[in-house]
Amino acid sequence: MANDDKTSPSPLANLITEAREGRLTVRLDLEKFVYIDRDCQYFKDQIRDIQTRMTEVSRQDKWNLGEHFTAQGDRDLVSAKTMVKRWRDKSKDTGSSNSSDNSVYAVMESHYKVIEDFQTLFRTVRERITGVDTDQSARYKDLETNLPQQAPATPKIFSWPGL
Repeated sequence: MANDDKTSPSPLANLITEAREGRLTVRLDLEKFVYIDRDCQYFKDQIRDIQTRMTEVSRQDKWNLGEHFTAQGDRDLVSAKTMVKRWRDKSKDTGSSNSSDNSVYAVMESHYKVIEDFQTLFRTVRERITGVDTDQSARYKDLETNLPQQAPATPKIFSWPGL
């Protein structure tokens, strides 16, 4: 992932470097690497879907809140227009790399980048494992092709000790 002056460094950049240079140890079956990669891709696709929906929301012309009506002749319903503008602004991609941009689109983009980093980290580790051992490489390719799909991991929102 490229890093320019406008983007913050990857939160996992150090771990990815450690993995590339062979100084990180991860113990997983190759099967788990396949599922992790698939889950990461699934969540990235879901994030892009949410961002697409938010872009559609921001482009919605009529919200039926009274933003196109006037009250008592020619007085605008300013509050309706203000609410619609705020919701549009919260939903759309502003194109800003400003860390204070807390639109739904920007927040989802930050989540996308973290998932992408995890995917890169685990791919890097897997590539080091399979790059050295041709048997493991062949086994991984076979698993990637033939391992059945499974439902993505269900995230736990709350975690309580003992549960």
